[in-house]
Amino acid sequence: MLSESPVPVRSALRFLALPYCFFSLVNWKECSRSAFGVVADFLYIFFRLKCYPDNYSACRLDEKPRDAWSYYYGSSYNPHPRKRLRKEVQRYDYQVIFNDKAVSELVCRGVDLRLPRYFGEIEPSQPYAARIEAIFAANESLNKIIIKPVMGHAGRGIEVAYRSGSQIVVKTGTGVVSLQDYRLQGTAIVQEYLQQHAKIAAISNTSVNTIRLVTLSTKSGETILVSAAMRFGVGNAHVDNWSSGGIAVGVDHHNGRLMEVAFDKNGNRFHAHPDTKHAFLGFELPFWKETVEIATKLQSAASFYKLIGVDVALAPDGPILIEMNANPDIVFQEQTAGPLLRDPRVLQAFHEYGLLYNAAQLRLLERR
Repeated sequence: MLSESPVPVRSALRFLALPYCFFSLVNWKECSRSAFGVVADFLYIFFRLKCYPDNYSACRLDEKPRDAWSYYYGSSYNPHPRKRLRKEVQRYDYQVIFNDKAVSELVCRGVDLRLPRYFGEIEPSQPYAARIEAIFAANESLNKIIIKPVMGHAGRGIEVAYRSGSQIVVKTGTGVVSLQDYRLQGTAIVQEYLQQHAKIAAISNTSVNTIRLVTLSTKSGETILVSAAMRFGVGNAHVDNWSSGGIAVGVDHHNGRLMEVAFDKNGNRFHAHPDTKHAFLGFELPFWKETVEIATKLQSAASFYKLIGVDVALAPDGPILIEMNANPDIVFQEQTAGPLLRDPRVLQAFHEYGLLYNAAQLRLLERR
């Protein structure tokens, strides 16, 4: 698998992919640098910072001085950080616990965390339509269920089945079909579709909007909150993922208040939700203390895997764990909530684990 191949191989492939980054990942409508300036910046990032510049436009590095770039850790999929993370912090052998949603469900229930109601797995080779009908028949108050691919990620393949009059229909990525015409593409888990807190629904109500919290278990055994961001669906999307067209805004993890600006994947800025025009700045998330407790409790229980992404939804009566992620997108977190290494606790913890991978990051230790 290329993502786990040796550093020289992946670095060579990343170098060959620099033109793609230049032409496809730079938001030229808002970039403040000339094309030659961007080329110079890319070469500096690639050779001096040892990082593929896929965060250049997302984190608006063109608007920041170069001496501030070292605070950005960059994508954990890049060769140098990936090698260091795999050594101790995110060991590959444990990935299945997070990537297989059925296994993840069992692990989270073992930690005694609040989760959506779980109705089991369905498979294409089985009578899945009858199984879905039976779930609704046995739960008269149930209006919606969510169908998630067992090995899915980034919101891809998630579908929603719900009552529509006297029948059951399924909303897929391409439209709404009757349950009889629905075709399940792969093994999936079935959960209750959550009713979210009214304050969150006031910002966006087409999807269940979630908070992504990144937690770290330090060398001393302390669990710290590294970063947090709130995701919102846009338009008629039934998922809130940034990579599926949603937007996200950073959360001040000291007090649970939203920051001023949300971003989409291309780095476009939004001071208010594009559908509801609800401003973000200063909005206080309900149940913030309890939300952080869920994330830190999970990380403490899974201390064998030191850096985890935790997705939490806010129901009317409190937070509910949606899922945990083995490889949380660092570019996403730094775009929305700011550079990770700006926090002295994170910088020190990354240093202790040997995660700092260029000289500029190591020099940050001297600035503290």
